[in-house]
Amino acid sequence: MSGAEGEGTTGTGTPDRPELPGFLRPLAESARAGDRTLAPPRSPGPGREITRRSAVLLLLSGTTLEEAELVVEERGHRMRSQPGQFALPGGGVEAEDADVRATALREAREEIGLDAGQVRVLGEFAPIPMPWRGQVVHPVAAWAPRRPDLAVGDPVEVERVVRLPLIGPDSLTDPSCRFMGSFDGRAVGPVFSLSQDRFVWGFTAMLVEGALEIMGLAPDDAAREARAAAGRAADEADAGSAVPAAPPRIEIPPERRREGPRA
Repeated sequence: MSGAEGEGTTGTGTPDRPELPGFLRPLAESARAGDRTLAPPRSPGPGREITRRSAVLLLLSGTTLEEAELVVEERGHRMRSQPGQFALPGGGVEAEDADVRATALREAREEIGLDAGQVRVLGEFAPIPMPWRGQVVHPVAAWAPRRPDLAVGDPVEVERVVRLPLIGPDSLTDPSCRFMGSFDGRAVGPVFSLSQDRFVWGFTAMLVEGALEIMGLAPDDAAREARAAAGRAADEADAGSAVPAAPPRIEIPPERRREGPRA
């Protein structure tokens, strides 16, 4: 069920190929166009010649917004690069990969046991340069109508597979889970801190926030909707003009920083 990207965005769908749910259509349209950037180019240090290409998989599942989840992985705690951080499945493009979509699916199979037959590739977003690494990253979007069966592939590389709800309590759009990150006092962008020690920050959080914005689920918008649903007339009256309060600042904990292998 990994057919051409963007198929099934309209119509009734079939049992073998269900219709793409409405909440995902803006994301699918952007991915199909291929020119939308999920996160700004990153350049925290001196640039190098771009010699590497990689792909990451933005995998969403569910046929309704209430059951929708995003899949991420907690990187192995003894990895040399970004140990213990949460990331989208992905890795470097290899010679045998037909394209970056094939790279993203292959890496997801190796890292979290994803069966490509359970997902539909929606397309890819504009590549994001990482000059200080000499690398460019291609985000690829995919959708699984049913919750895919997933498991850790290499326990050295992946500590655990994690699913993040899109809406509701303890979700990516729950205002109480939304922060702005600080690394030794330096602002480092959005943070999503959910229960069970699911702490997403850095490049991955920027990609997630970009996807939420495309779907109309940016955290501040979700907060306004939640207040309105709770019947707070005052908030409803000025929801169209009020400027949302900035999320609180949170310091990145040591166990989630880019340090070497932990003892």
